[in-house]
Amino acid sequence: FIKKFRQIFSLLLLTEYLTVGPLICAELFAAFEGRSIQIKIRYTVLFVTLALQLSFYCIPANYIADEALAVSDAIYFSNWYSNYFPTMKVPLLLMIQNAQNGITINAGGLVTINAQTVLNVLKVAWSASSIMRSLRHN
Repeated sequence: FIKKFRQIFSLLLLTEYLTVGPLICAELFAAFEGRSIQIKIRYTVLFVTLALQLSFYCIPANYIADEALAVSDAIYFSNWYSNYFPTMKVPLLLMIQNAQNGITINAGGLVTINAQTVLNVLKVAWSASSIMRSLRHN
């Protein structure tokens, strides 16, 4: 399942990451440099919309990764070692071992998509916007 998921969404997530990141920076810069309140509100709304759009991809990806790790805990705490099903011990141990590997969702094999990705994009956008503003005012 995860291989098919990665094939389908890898390019989409990479495109999202590469387009929304610079757009967030540009909208943030435009919101700070706008001359009228209407322009500042327009660019602020666009900034929030783009940040939410990116988070709609990253937060569920983080949730999927967390739930995949929870599978091994659920199997372990299911009393698997009891003598009721002695033939199931080896398959359950293999399931626990495979579930502990975890799932990472990558954008094009380059960027890991999770909740930290949203924060990193916002940090870089804020830094780049601050640099552009200081260069513009000098």
